[in-house]
Amino acid sequence: MADINCILAGCARILCPLLLLIIWRKKTDTGLFLALIAFFVCVPVMVVGGVIRSGFSYGSPLSYYIQRGLLYGILEEGSKYLALRFLLDYYNSREDAVTYGIGHSALENLGGGIACFGLIGTGRAAPDIFLFNLWAAAEGTLFCIALAVIIFYGIYSGKTKITLTGAVFLHAVSNAAGGIYEGLAADVIQTLMTAGVCFAAYRFWREMESSY
Repeated sequence: MADINCILAGCARILCPLLLLIIWRKKTDTGLFLALIAFFVCVPVMVVGGVIRSGFSYGSPLSYYIQRGLLYGILEEGSKYLALRFLLDYYNSREDAVTYGIGHSALENLGGGIACFGLIGTGRAAPDIFLFNLWAAAEGTLFCIALAVIIFYGIYSGKTKITLTGAVFLHAVSNAAGGIYEGLAADVIQTLMTAGVCFAAYRFWREMESSY
């Protein structure tokens, strides 16, 4: 039963962004190519992040997780900004920002899915591995999409300094909290942050509807 849960958990991680992308494509008729661009832009970002992170000292866990949070906040949100800004002539609707966010989240969920599959046969999987990863896939994907919308709004409204700084900060705090805190405390903090970020993204989404 534990191995089945590992398989289900891995499938949940990998399929969540893919299913969401299919639904979004049917709903808005946006192109899928932007999601692929986001996925492949994210690959070198994660590689560079991993290399830099390997040089961080773990002597102080608090300092380590804060540094890690800032590193990935800057790299991931910075790459979103550069990609969306560079591609603005071709992908210039708020729907495209959502597509980009889904593509970005797909790589993160792929890593989580592979990790779940790696636990098959080891006996080290937690009993709630499926439910945890199902929630993590949904929450992580929404967080990624919301930050992409916020960054996109900043580009269109000329408020990039505020929105990009805010996105980096929120990403850094969420990433750091996942390491500093454990178990339920980390889940609650990240869920509350995701809810707040999604609310802000929704407000910006509505504003873009009437202004652009």
